[in-house]
Amino acid sequence: MNPVRACWRLIAFPMLFGATLAWGGQVSYVVHISVDGLPSWFVQGSLAAAPSQFPALVRLRSEAAFTYNARSDYDYTETIPNHTCMFTGRPVLQPPGFPNTTHHGYINNFPDTSPTSPETYHNSGNLNVPYKASFFDVVHDHGLTAAFYASKSKLTICDRSYNAISGGLDLIPPDNGRDKIDFSFINEGSVGDNGVIALFDNLVQNLASAAPRNYSFLHSSEPDKTGHAYQWGSAQYSNAVRMVDSQIVRVLNAINSSQILSNHTVLIVTTDHGGGGIDAGGICCADNHVDRSLLKNYTIPFFLWGPGIPAGADLYGLFSNRGDPGTNRVDYTVVPQPLRAGDSGNLALSLLGLPPIPGSLMIPTFTGPRLTITRGANGYTVSWSSSFSNFILEQASTLPTTQWNTITTGITDNGTTRTYNITDTPEPQFYRLEQQ
Repeated sequence: MNPVRACWRLIAFPMLFGATLAWGGQVSYVVHISVDGLPSWFVQGSLAAAPSQFPALVRLRSEAAFTYNARSDYDYTETIPNHTCMFTGRPVLQPPGFPNTTHHGYINNFPDTSPTSPETYHNSGNLNVPYKASFFDVVHDHGLTAAFYASKSKLTICDRSYNAISGGLDLIPPDNGRDKIDFSFINEGSVGDNGVIALFDNLVQNLASAAPRNYSFLHSSEPDKTGHAYQWGSAQYSNAVRMVDSQIVRVLNAINSSQILSNHTVLIVTTDHGGGGIDAGGICCADNHVDRSLLKNYTIPFFLWGPGIPAGADLYGLFSNRGDPGTNRVDYTVVPQPLRAGDSGNLALSLLGLPPIPGSLMIPTFTGPRLTITRGANGYTVSWSSSFSNFILEQASTLPTTQWNTITTGITDNGTTRTYNITDTPEPQFYRLEQQ
């Protein structure tokens, strides 16, 4: 068996005392769904008024850690700039006091969709960053597989930016080539034609296969398109969200029914922006979400569902460097930062035991001493913060067990991080930190 594919058997186990979370390699798959134009005010109101019509969202509210108070990008509440934040972990514009290599700078919400277009994220936007790495790069370069499903043709700029021509060199042996996305399916549909279902059909088919892709990103456009056509909160808009909700039910069922995916998969559901914002004169803004200053436009939901994630928990309680902003619209200089849609890519990578996107700014950090298992060319590395000197590393070969063995040799400490390298990986192995 390829050791990269078997890494889920290396598990960073929750600690017995003190800390809240310690995830590692038990997550081998991430399904990351962006429901375009899904504001928190609509989700909260709908789940209160008609929960039976939104079974997936009700289930996520019960089984996932979540918040209704996440944020879009500070400067833009539009589809393409905010999805670029998700892909790259970078803000749209340069925050005050930050280097000019911090942001992705791509502000065009209507990129060229021509198959022959030369436009990419790299030759557009912030030219101080010649190559804008993505979570697709990290997954691919570490030998895992990625899929991209999108229901707006203008998102072809993502596929084009990370294809065999425009993708960056793979600097992590072995060389897996420059094409960072193993499978892409882009299906532009019109309002009400259920074109989004074709994307979910492809995703669910792969999830049910013998070789699910490790990272699946799906963009669902129907709520946004319907909001523009009929207004956010209308009956038509509600029906569009219900349709997407029914497809997320299919995804949850596919994960739970798969021996490969069950208990080894995280589902992230969020959005790029809200909608239905009303300006000071009581008028709905022209494009329903482009006014970045309006609460309904920048406040978004964020759900995190999977093994080890506390059900029904406040998502803000899981991170040491994220804080609930209340109703405030806060820029990137505020500490702590709110959770943003742009956090979702690095959050997914962290749960897969992978490093953050090179050059990214939005890197949420889990609370407490957290074991991380990362893949390398010669094995695995178990690491945790040096600041938790009163915790010891233990290993077991079976669960449940009372026989945990303390690891006393082979641990290095550079003053910031403690690491333990594993080159021989008999299966299974389980690791935990225990307070002394």
